[in-house]
Amino acid sequence: MLWGDFMLETFFGAVFVGLILFGLLVLCYGIMLKLMLPKRKYTYYVVIPARRCDSDVTAAAYAARMKMHLIGDELYGSVVVLDCGMDETQRLNCLNVCRETNGIYLCDYDEFKELTK
Repeated sequence: MLWGDFMLETFFGAVFVGLILFGLLVLCYGIMLKLMLPKRKYTYYVVIPARRCDSDVTAAAYAARMKMHLIGDELYGSVVVLDCGMDETQRLNCLNVCRETNGIYLCDYDEFKELTK
């Protein structure tokens, strides 16, 4: 056996073991997630307060929505970006983000009170 063949087999063996370990980690995460979720689904809101609509707010809103998709709650959960004093251009930017993604909403305090009644 040549030295190059040994290195190639070692490399592919390490990749194979890494993929097995990653698969076991994902399997454990999925099992823990299913055990921690309640059996009955309730409507809920993830509220993100924002004074301006920047990349941090949009990333947080997208991440919250993706987590809802991951656990299968996209029909029950909604992400609300709460307007805490945005100017008009910031509000329009946030409205564009909300229009692009189903389940992300922009509201102020009064609208949020009406939404949660």
